[in-house]
Amino acid sequence: MAQINTNISVDEQKAQVYKEFSSTSVNEKPLPQGDGSIRISPFDDYFLFTLYEDVDGEDSPIDLSNVGTVYLSFVGESNEIKIPYYTNVKDLDLSQGQVIFRVSAENSKKILKLENDNFYISTQGVSPEGDVSDESVLYTGKFLALTEDARQTLTSRIEDLTLKYTDEVAKLRTEAIVLKKERDNLTQLAADQDITITALKSSNLEMSNTINELTKDNEAADNQIQLLQDKAKEVQATAEAAQNRAAQSKAVLLNQKGKKDKGVITVAAAALQRTMI
Repeated sequence: MAQINTNISVDEQKAQVYKEFSSTSVNEKPLPQGDGSIRISPFDDYFLFTLYEDVDGEDSPIDLSNVGTVYLSFVGESNEIKIPYYTNVKDLDLSQGQVIFRVSAENSKKILKLENDNFYISTQGVSPEGDVSDESVLYTGKFLALTEDARQTLTSRIEDLTLKYTDEVAKLRTEAIVLKKERDNLTQLAADQDITITALKSSNLEMSNTINELTKDNEAADNQIQLLQDKAKEVQATAEAAQNRAAQSKAVLLNQKGKKDKGVITVAAAALQRTMI
């Protein structure tokens, strides 16, 4: 795994972001045919591969210890660079599919001038008698100039991060729009409630004034009623007094009439008596 190291002082979160931008490491997971890539510089390069095959759905290392010579080849229209695996290395286990190649600076320059960007890992056996077997391709992939790869890798990561942060910013903007709409709705609701409260206050004030007026009117009415009741009592007393006086006057008149009638009768009787004598 290749990685750019820096002495820039950043916090943990910024360091992770910086690492995402600066890393030019390859994917260490097994890659299908054609997906692997290597970087070629104008200098000596070393490439370590671990080759796998599919065994019952599992990635199993290919035993390279008995397949003859393993080659890394670059084939152009009129030129072929064929590099055997590098043997001057310790702790390399061919039986576990591990193989390393050394590409010299001279070959690197030739490879970078090829018309295509394919590489091949192949095997070719040689019998004890010197017979050479057919060459079998184990894997094929692509190569890039180191500077071009670094640029493409960094550009790709920047694009990936741009897409990632674009999605995040888009989500945040969407959330902001929703929140703004909710805020506007709440603001409008608050304004409507202010109008309602103002109207209720005005109505309450009007009702209070009306109640005060009605209370005043009721007091005036009660006073008027009291005056009428007092007047009615006075009228009732006057009527009763007049009635009593009328009764007395009638009684006097009746008494006087009785006396008058009695006198008339007495005079009439006296006159009648004189006539008879």
